[in-house]
Amino acid sequence: DTTNNLMADVAGNIRYYGANPNNYIYFNCSDYSNQTSSTCETWRIIGVFEGKVKIMRGSQIGTYSWDSSASDVNSGWGVNEWSQADLMKLLNSGYESESVGGSLYWNAKSGTCYNGRNNVTEACDFTSAGLKNDTTRNIIAETTYYTRGYNYSNVYVDTMYDKERVSGTVINATPPRTLTWTGKVAIPYPSDYGYAADLSLCKQTLLKYDNSTCRANNWLKNIITNNDGNDGWLLTPDSEIAYGAWFVGLSGYVNYNYVAYYANGVAPVLYLDSKLVIGSGTGSSSAPYQLTVNG
Repeated sequence: DTTNNLMADVAGNIRYYGANPNNYIYFNCSDYSNQTSSTCETWRIIGVFEGKVKIMRGSQIGTYSWDSSASDVNSGWGVNEWSQADLMKLLNSGYESESVGGSLYWNAKSGTCYNGRNNVTEACDFTSAGLKNDTTRNIIAETTYYTRGYNYSNVYVDTMYDKERVSGTVINATPPRTLTWTGKVAIPYPSDYGYAADLSLCKQTLLKYDNSTCRANNWLKNIITNNDGNDGWLLTPDSEIAYGAWFVGLSGYVNYNYVAYYANGVAPVLYLDSKLVIGSGTGSSSAPYQLTVNG
């Protein structure tokens, strides 16, 4: 559907693509009975996967380590196992006992977060940027995310989608790397970024998405990286080193070997409960979709 910038990916999932598709949606609202730019954040719809709508925050929540570690673990460079990663614990519930970062975004709290090698921290405050209430938390679907790794970025997006889910591998390291993670809040896949481009115009491999045409026709580019000059984290680990993860560089290219402790941009993604329906809105930036939410 070129009118609404919708396309099917290699697996048949429906995705929004192009420079500025009508995929805006109000979410994380203080008042779901009166959804406006004052009561809600504006998120973007990535697409529909197995009947669930996947959305992404319309701006970063800050720059944080994917993971950091003590100096005696991978030289303090972090561990690329998402189920134990510092960033995962920051975004999700159940980690309130962690002295640094634990569930601060989930609970809209302030504290300290990891942002450097050897478990270096900084002050962080999610009282405004975090999830506002239980109504919002309860409409996020628990979902299985795929955490297979790969270590070659000069690859087309259809292949990358397969590597993330089916044929990618993980490094043999301690702790053992897992192939999936089940939870609520994560960050984008490399393929999410790849499919957000208009593939009729951007015919590059992910490594070459810094092509000016690719950058100009990918709505996700200016969210996952931003004008503050930071790169953006992706979910997929490097399959050959114990502390590397995929990222989007400021110029738009995608690569796999960023050290996990680096403080890069974080734009949360999540899936909405499949029972939710869109009650109004056109999806444009001036009239985002509005969810019908009870409670």
